[in-house]
Amino acid sequence: MDNTRAIWLDYLRSFITVLVVAHHAALAYPTFAHFDPAHYIYSTAPVVDDNRWAALDFLIGFNDIYFMSLMFFVSGLFVYRGLVKKGAKAYIRDRFIRLGIPFLVAEIVLIPLAYWPSFYLATHSTNLLNFLDDYVYHQQWPVGPPWFIWLLLVFDGVIVLIFSVTPSFFTAFGHWLGRLNRQPFRLGLISYGLVAINLVPVSLWVGQYTWIGDWGPFDFQLNRLFFYFLFFLLGSCLGAVDWQGYFFKAQKFLGRDWTFWGAFCLIFYLLFVLVSRSGAIWVSEGLFTPVVGYLLFDVAFVASCLFSISACLAFFKQKVNKPLQVWDNLSDNAYGIYIVHYGFVTWLQFALRSAALPVFLKFTLVFVLSLLISWLVSMLARRISFVKRVI
Repeated sequence: MDNTRAIWLDYLRSFITVLVVAHHAALAYPTFAHFDPAHYIYSTAPVVDDNRWAALDFLIGFNDIYFMSLMFFVSGLFVYRGLVKKGAKAYIRDRFIRLGIPFLVAEIVLIPLAYWPSFYLATHSTNLLNFLDDYVYHQQWPVGPPWFIWLLLVFDGVIVLIFSVTPSFFTAFGHWLGRLNRQPFRLGLISYGLVAINLVPVSLWVGQYTWIGDWGPFDFQLNRLFFYFLFFLLGSCLGAVDWQGYFFKAQKFLGRDWTFWGAFCLIFYLLFVLVSRSGAIWVSEGLFTPVVGYLLFDVAFVASCLFSISACLAFFKQKVNKPLQVWDNLSDNAYGIYIVHYGFVTWLQFALRSAALPVFLKFTLVFVLSLLISWLVSMLARRISFVKRVI
């Protein structure tokens, strides 16, 4: 196993964090946005602007297909190395510190602050006690972006259990994937099948975008639970072997030029958009049952997800291979940015809501300012030794 830390992976992870900020900045402005003043937790975003921009529908839809799956996959790549180096007990203790403490701080302080504008828009009240009562009991304590953090901790716990029972599982499965890579098309079909099995049946059963809803700060998207865990598990197994040597050589699965994957990424996303929109029409006209319509949706979703992830991996591996000081700093602060950004996004959206500005400019201001402010806050916080050790 190659024990050197790949710069391109660190940069890819920080790039996904930037996408997360952009995604949340965009949620106030798509054509499908709506705000429910009675239950703002059911709104598409904490703050919804009256101005809309159809281009953001595509940004949000495209991100949603792949970027959190890729985040779980990349996070998994470093798990086996940590387990071997530290041992199971020390590893899970460190994960409780690195994930558990930021999660608690976010859910007790940062996320409530991020939702305060929602309370004001719904009630026109600034009463703190009324807000907290409504937030915890009526809105059921929204989890916000830290859902990823607590779910990652749970996935870490599952991996530790597997490692404790059968530590050879990860290297065995990783080498098996490497051998499959000798036949890239077969590997692609098997990968598609594994992902589809972990997403499609659950989505058809519980719904496409179904969250638990009553778990408070431990909420998560139910239909994607096994889907996300699969990517984390695949990352953990590939991280146990020399996966870059297996997959990025010429004629191997990811050995093709990144433009090949980029083209198919675009083609299959457009195909997904076509299938989802046509499927909705066909169901409304009675040509298909809702189950068939959702099945087509999921089948196209999985294909678009895998091609998008492959395109990102190929591009960053092939093109992002030289250290840059700014990107190094961004990578160092990516976790901090993820933790603190949401409040800056929602308050900036709220501040610009009544501004007579083009929606493109509003989105750009919210995205850029949220990213820069979050970056600065993370840098300042990491000057404290304990904080730097955690994030």
